[in-house]
Amino acid sequence: MKIVKLAEVVKELESGTRPKGGVSSETGTIPSLGAEHLSEDGRFNFHKNKFITTEFFNSLKSGKIKYNDILIVKDGATTGKVAFVKNDFPFTKAAINEHVFRIAIDKQIGFSKYVYFFLRSLGGKKQILNDFRGATVGGISRQFIESTKIPLPPLEDQIRIAAVLTRTEKLIAKRKEGIKALNELLKSTFMDMFGDPVMNKKRWDVKTAIDYAGCIVPGRDKPKSFSVGTPWVTTNDLVHLGFTEKSKSDIGLSDDEIKEVRARVIPQGSVIITCVGDLGVATLARVNMVVNQQLHAFQCHNSINNIFFMHAISFQKAFMYKRATKTTVPYMNKTVCNSIPMICPPLTLQNQFASIVEKVESLKIKYTQSLTELENLYGTVSQRAFKGKLDLSKVPVEEVNQ
Repeated sequence: MKIVKLAEVVKELESGTRPKGGVSSETGTIPSLGAEHLSEDGRFNFHKNKFITTEFFNSLKSGKIKYNDILIVKDGATTGKVAFVKNDFPFTKAAINEHVFRIAIDKQIGFSKYVYFFLRSLGGKKQILNDFRGATVGGISRQFIESTKIPLPPLEDQIRIAAVLTRTEKLIAKRKEGIKALNELLKSTFMDMFGDPVMNKKRWDVKTAIDYAGCIVPGRDKPKSFSVGTPWVTTNDLVHLGFTEKSKSDIGLSDDEIKEVRARVIPQGSVIITCVGDLGVATLARVNMVVNQQLHAFQCHNSINNIFFMHAISFQKAFMYKRATKTTVPYMNKTVCNSIPMICPPLTLQNQFASIVEKVESLKIKYTQSLTELENLYGTVSQRAFKGKLDLSKVPVEEVNQ
């Protein structure tokens, strides 16, 4: 497999144009795509679209999107983010703004989706960012196609590699959709059984969270060292409306480390919520753990089911943000956390809901494990493919659904 400059396979490279007047036209019907419209999975977020008029679009000398184009964010915090314009792109006309590059590949040399997959890989993105210039809001120049080198197997093998990676991506997408569907099922089941806790049209008894639970506020001292033992859990480790049992980095505290900072151990079964930043992320502790100051833990009384409590409290985000202290980031103190409204339907009904959650969670665990395996497979296949170590002999040459 030969290694060539990206420039050798690029037929067209151009930047977009700033929408007229610096803002989008309210009367426009043609999308102008910027960095915020490209997602990390290579797709598009149209909910934030800005639109330009047909007149302005027709006046553009560059930046008009075509099928099979590769789009790359050229500056700002998401420099290097890549998207691909497939044949199912929902707009017949679209343009990019001044923050995005459009690349068209020479079809005689390269297969567009193969090049896209490479530029999305860790090695490809690293090379793109090697051209990054300037401070935090700097970016890459047109010269990145000269400094970026791409492995280039025969065209048929490029198509085969793109086919394999496309199939794996589709399987990953299906697993994610399955997990999302299960989450939506639980939310709709809760609403059917209890209604919206904020509106409380079923007129359940309403008190505050602390009326139905005790609480533990983490200590202020951060551990000086981490080893193994009781898991050390922070906001990023929480499985929202699920069960958390360890930190993503697999760190914990020994008994001596816990004593050194006088940390309080959060008992298994506690409902933990975030009280700083993104308020109201809620989870249930599967094991004893130690948490940082950005979290608040409830220990439910016998009068309320902890799984029900976790789901019910997640509906109260509006209350949390309204009562939170407005500093650099929103912050709920102990009093605010404990005063969050809590409905209390009959315990038998709560337990029925909790039983449904347990069954759905067992499915989510299987789906999540499968997703992890597929993502690992994608990474392995991608690395081997771009090193020329993937056996492609049994993969038929076919046009990928671009």
